[in-house]
Amino acid sequence: MKYKVLIAIAVSFLLSIPAGSQNLRLLVGTYTENTGAEGVYLYSFDTETAACKLVGCSPAGNPSFVIASPEGKTAYSVNEFNDGRQAVSSFALDGWTLRPAETVPIPKEFVDGGDPCNLLLAGNTLISSNYTGGTLTAFSLGRDGGIGQMVQHFDGNRYSEVPGADAPNPAHIHCAALSPDGKYIFVTDLGNDRILKFSKEGGTFQLTQATTAWQEESPQQFGPRHLTFSRDGRFAYLICELSDKLVVFSYRDGVLSPIQTIMAYNGKGHGSADIHISPDGRFLYTSHRLKKDGIAIFAINGNTGKVRKVGFTRTGRHPRNFAISPDGHFLLCACRDDNRIEIYAIDQKTGHLSPAREPICVSAPVCVQFVPFD
Repeated sequence: MKYKVLIAIAVSFLLSIPAGSQNLRLLVGTYTENTGAEGVYLYSFDTETAACKLVGCSPAGNPSFVIASPEGKTAYSVNEFNDGRQAVSSFALDGWTLRPAETVPIPKEFVDGGDPCNLLLAGNTLISSNYTGGTLTAFSLGRDGGIGQMVQHFDGNRYSEVPGADAPNPAHIHCAALSPDGKYIFVTDLGNDRILKFSKEGGTFQLTQATTAWQEESPQQFGPRHLTFSRDGRFAYLICELSDKLVVFSYRDGVLSPIQTIMAYNGKGHGSADIHISPDGRFLYTSHRLKKDGIAIFAINGNTGKVRKVGFTRTGRHPRNFAISPDGHFLLCACRDDNRIEIYAIDQKTGHLSPAREPICVSAPVCVQFVPFD
C-alpha cells in the first residue's frame, strides 16, 4: 500500500510540472531510529521559485549521508549504526523515481566499521568513512552502479607516524575528499587532529598506505571534520568541529600548506559541521550547532585564497549538512532537531542569506544533496 501511495504522489507531481519549469532532484538523508523518518526522500526543487515538492521515499535505516553518481542514475547512502547493522546502500534513481537496490554490510569481522557517516565516489569505488570505528572501507562498483564486495580497508587506530605504533588517540574518521587533480584522497581524522593522504598506484587508490598531510600540534583539540577545495584547485578549506576554527590551505601536487586559521564563529558550541563554497567561488559557508546554531558566511580572496568573515545567519536547531543549488542562488540547510529543511536565498553581491520560502517539513533531516539531470 505504501508504494502505491508513493507512485500516486510521483504521477501527480509529474502532471503538475509547468512547461519550461527548471526542476532539480533533491535527495534528503535522515535518522530513522526513534524518529518519524522512513529513509531517503526525493524532492523536486524549482530553481526559479525555490518551491519543493515531495516525490517519494525509499526505505533505509539511518541513511544519514547520501550522494548520487555523476550521471545521476544511482544514489548511495550510509546506514549509520554501530551495533552490527552498519552498512552502505544503493538506490536506483530513474528520473523522478527512487527505488531501493541493495544494502551491503560493512564487515565488522575485518575492521570495526562503526557509524559510517560519509561517502566518496572515486571512479568505480565507493569509500565509506566510519566515525566511531576510525576506519575507511572501500567497495567495488559494478557497471550498473551496484555495490560489490569490500576490496580495501584502513584502520586509523593502527596508523601512526612512528612505524609499528598505534595512533596516539582513538581515531574518528569523518570524511574523505578527492583532490582536484584526482591524484589523492584526503581524509580527516577528528580524533588525532590530522589529515591523512592516500595516493594512486597503478590507477587504484591504495588505502593501506597512508601518510600525514597535516597535523595540528597545538594543545587545543581542533577536531577536523569536513574538507573542501576551491574551484580552481589552488586552495583547501577545513572546518574543525571541536575548536570551531576554519583552516585555509594552499594546495599543490598533494601538499597542503596552512596559510590561515580563524574562528569560524564564537558561539562555543564545539559542534561545527559542514562546509561549502558557492559555485562562483566567491563565498564560503560553514554550519555550526549545539549553541547559537547557524551558518557563518565568508568572502574568499580569489588571489590569496584567504577568507574574511562577512556574516552569520541563525538557523533552526542542529544544522548539519547543507547544500547550495548549482546556480548559486539558494542554500538549503538540514535542521535535524527542528524536523525541517530551511531554504535561504543567497545575495549574489554580499553572500548574505535571507529566508526564501517556508521550510520543508521532514523528520530528522541530516543531509541534503542536489542531483541535476544529466
